[in-house]
Amino acid sequence: MKKDSRKNYVQIRLNDEEKSALDRKFQLSGSQSKSRFIRLMILEGIIVHFDEEKFNKMVRDFTKAGSNINQIAMRVNSTGNIYADDVNQIRKEVEDLWRQLRYFQSQLQKLKP
Repeated sequence: MKKDSRKNYVQIRLNDEEKSALDRKFQLSGSQSKSRFIRLMILEGIIVHFDEEKFNKMVRDFTKAGSNINQIAMRVNSTGNIYADDVNQIRKEVEDLWRQLRYFQSQLQKLKP
């Protein structure tokens, strides 16, 4: 058996909430031991600052676009006509959603090692 080359010992103190979070994340990781899990997080883990406000705006924009498309579809079904303004509105909303998705994608790609 190979002798363990880890000679440094680190001890930390956690409150109940922090201990619970550590236990939960360790269980979800499927790691073999807490020591291994903590080492992996130190060496390979990333810290993500999530802008919930921007994400919620994007969700609202998706909902708004879906509602607008529904209203336009109902109007087309009842009249048999589609109007250029409706198509332009959908196009603008879809372009805005793509812009937001590309922003989030670029932020996620920055997290790659």
